[in-house]
Amino acid sequence: MNPYRINEPTAISFSGGRTSAFMLYKCLEAHDGQLPDEAVVTFANTGKEMPETLDFVQACADNWGVDIVWLEARVRRGGEEENKYVYETVEVSHATASRKGEPFTQLIEAKVYAPNPLARFCTKELKVDRIKDYMRVYHDWWTSYIGIRADERRRAVKIHNKSDGSQDQYCPLYDDGVTKEHVYDFWINQNFDLQLPNNNGTTDWGNCDLCFLKGKSKRLSIIRERPDLASWWIEKEHWLKKHSSLPNGMNSGNFFRKDEPSYEDMKLIASNQGSLFRFDNDESIPCFCGD
Repeated sequence: MNPYRINEPTAISFSGGRTSAFMLYKCLEAHDGQLPDEAVVTFANTGKEMPETLDFVQACADNWGVDIVWLEARVRRGGEEENKYVYETVEVSHATASRKGEPFTQLIEAKVYAPNPLARFCTKELKVDRIKDYMRVYHDWWTSYIGIRADERRRAVKIHNKSDGSQDQYCPLYDDGVTKEHVYDFWINQNFDLQLPNNNGTTDWGNCDLCFLKGKSKRLSIIRERPDLASWWIEKEHWLKKHSSLPNGMNSGNFFRKDEPSYEDMKLIASNQGSLFRFDNDESIPCFCGD
């Protein structure tokens, strides 16, 4: 049985990276280039994706003739007789998508708390829940196709063929034995590609540009190349220290990582003293549905 065949309401979760784009291609291939009416391709934008990622999402739509639904969150603190936090899911496009972190900023300023590896509410509330909101308008239940490969078994076994209360979760690349080498080989033979470095099948610059789930060495290397990208993260930590009632120490919610240097310190390390620092066990934590 072809793991990419779709016979029921399905959300193909496109993260904007090469792996999930490959999954989308295989789904199109399984249906002779035209997805069935029951399938929708969704891309949830946080506003902190690299501009190359946004261009790539649009390039996939244009080159493969497939509609992609662009979604973003709008978040604010609730007023009287409202929930504590009020969320709205809006459709945007390549032209209107946020590019200065606006959805992410709204989320942080509403909660007055920074997400962290143990409380990854940014992934859930900016991405996963927005896709669910969109799908619930049309379906009571659906299958979510998630771009996790066979070489990511630890991730896959947690969600593959599992249900989370509103959707069945399925990882067709995992089921098909696809590895990052297959994804790499596919993209080097295409007439377009994501214009971000391909590190043996891994896109270090993918997802949010300096996501706190990326290993320290990866973030330092990105900051060395593009120190301007640290500004948003530094501004958010400064804003939290100013507005939060929590103490300003590293154990508070005023920082994205309590176990690592602040983004301001990382920018200093990257620019002046990078060679003096060693980071052991510097492994990135996966976010959402792949790179």
